[in-house]
Amino acid sequence: MSDILPISVRYVKNGSKGRWWTAAREREQVQLGWMEIPTALLRKPNYAEIERRIRRFWDKKQGITGSGKKGGATQDFNQLCDLLKSPSQHIWITFEDGFMWWCTVRDGAVPNPAGESKEEGHFWLECNRPWSNRSVEGKLLAYAELPGTVSRTAGFQGTVCEPNAAETVLRIIRGEKDPNAALASKARQEYEWATRQMVAQLGWKDFEQLVDLILARSGWVRICTLGGKTEGVDIEVENLAAAEIAFVQVKSSATQAVLDDYIKRFNARRDRYARMIFAVHSPGGRLALPKNTPSVQIWEDGRIANLVVRLGLGEWVEGRIA
Repeated sequence: MSDILPISVRYVKNGSKGRWWTAAREREQVQLGWMEIPTALLRKPNYAEIERRIRRFWDKKQGITGSGKKGGATQDFNQLCDLLKSPSQHIWITFEDGFMWWCTVRDGAVPNPAGESKEEGHFWLECNRPWSNRSVEGKLLAYAELPGTVSRTAGFQGTVCEPNAAETVLRIIRGEKDPNAALASKARQEYEWATRQMVAQLGWKDFEQLVDLILARSGWVRICTLGGKTEGVDIEVENLAAAEIAFVQVKSSATQAVLDDYIKRFNARRDRYARMIFAVHSPGGRLALPKNTPSVQIWEDGRIANLVVRLGLGEWVEGRIA
């Protein structure tokens, strides 16, 4: 199997409403219909005869039910040609189970010897690369995370089409970033680095207020302040949606021994607190959590800078050190 992917894309629907998707995925095939085309023409296509049969089918459909639409026969014929004329030149995509799936196929239609059924199509194409819902780099291709230009292809009413956003589809499957998105990501990383330096310059009162703002924008509301000194303050916060109360310790600096002491305090009060957040912008050395402490989070300068950028608090921090 070649590592070189085709540079052309086609969307395909494995039967009406994807009814043959289970067979297609499990058997590594693209499952298709067109019962009006005899198996002999699928094995050895005569495109003039195939077009004649498709037009006759659509004329009959129009005459009997009145449901034939203008251009339907031409669209139908073109879709079938995409499947029969060197389908190996395309990457084939479909949308099922909340993901975009893709595969490549071998040339040559394989008629179903048992005939079309609810479980199987009239014919199929054998996959060269099996159906996958991950990019070449291993990222899950969740439908909800796809650009709208790509996901809207799922609404196509026919069987086969060339997506309008074919280049974007190829980029996503290859695991490549859009050039503008890559540029924005680099700029954000540089801004986050600068923000990290600014956070380290905050006085302890400003730092406490910043943590308060981060918590509020994350859905946590301060219940009360439990007491504190010039270098730290204990805070109780509540997330009503999650029905949780958290214990937050805010410090300008702290060592591992200080962190360990607060983890002990937190563990002694687990009947009240669902989690603990230990926020410190200038740790005294590397801080590490003991094993099996998923309910404790350490917010150091890097993590805090990331939250500041993501939550739109950069200007607030800038204003405190300008």
